[in-house]
Amino acid sequence: MTNSKSNLIFRIINLSVFIILITAVNLFAQYTQITNALLEKDTVRILVTDSGLGGFSVAAGIDSILSANKSLKNVQIIFCNALPQSNFRYNELHDAQSKADIFSGILYKMQGYFKPDIILIACNTLSVVYPLTDFSKNAHTPVLGIVELGVKITTDSLMKNPDASAIIMGTETTIQSSAHKDLLIKNGISNERIAVQSFPNLESEIQADPSSDMVNNLIDFYLDEMPKQSQKESESKVFAAMCCTHYGFAKSAFEKKLNSIFKNVCMINPNESMIRLFEFSRKEVTGTNNVSIALYSQAVLSTEEIKGVCKLISPVSAKAGKALENYIRLNGIF
Repeated sequence: MTNSKSNLIFRIINLSVFIILITAVNLFAQYTQITNALLEKDTVRILVTDSGLGGFSVAAGIDSILSANKSLKNVQIIFCNALPQSNFRYNELHDAQSKADIFSGILYKMQGYFKPDIILIACNTLSVVYPLTDFSKNAHTPVLGIVELGVKITTDSLMKNPDASAIIMGTETTIQSSAHKDLLIKNGISNERIAVQSFPNLESEIQADPSSDMVNNLIDFYLDEMPKQSQKESESKVFAAMCCTHYGFAKSAFEKKLNSIFKNVCMINPNESMIRLFEFSRKEVTGTNNVSIALYSQAVLSTEEIKGVCKLISPVSAKAGKALENYIRLNGIF
């Protein structure tokens, strides 16, 4: 790669981070306001999207919460896979703007096709590039990304534990953007307390089979690659943030390896923070509480993917498990 091309990509990534930085506080302050506005509607359509099936855990969690708290009368939870084809990987595109342009086109299609009341980007990679999309400037629908949610829970954890440190774990795009680290520093967390580690191709292996030997081996390999200073044994807590929505499916493998390196590890899953946005506190609606969930994908899902993810999703939401098994194939919409 030429120096000029490298510099251009670097400037584009930095622009994305800058946009996130200057809007993060306002965005997070609006999260509750945006979700609470849904309480005024008789029927709500929630669109959750991810570059794969990791974010489907968010859709399943929202179904579980809304089915239990009965805050909304009629809810349609729609999960739409943002991969245009099965072998497509956003992280293999070296140009951040190219990722944003592809995702932007898909968002326009989703908005027109599903007509949602809210869009949740349950994907750190796509949340990072979202500010670069044309859609972000012209969206007719409120859009919430997951980066700020992960940063908030990590910041809160570190503030409550002054001697603790954090490890930000994510895809190449997420880690190269430095969005999480820069926001943590902006929130008052010192650089010395933050380690970062990318896990190339891990999200794809998790989707193929979350319990495979390959998943365990990749986690072991990349965690062994962490800078030596982040591996010092300490009695202090280490908050390990899984900043890829797929990683929650392999949480036990992360915990096992991290516990062999550190003495006191606490896992952070931003997916759970996004789900908790729907813990409405108003009085239950009267009458029937109808919550449906459906999964759409233009990319063909393999039997192995469906089986592996369904095993983890079904205990959270039986409806989500059924939706995955009977996913709706979109043909040529993207």
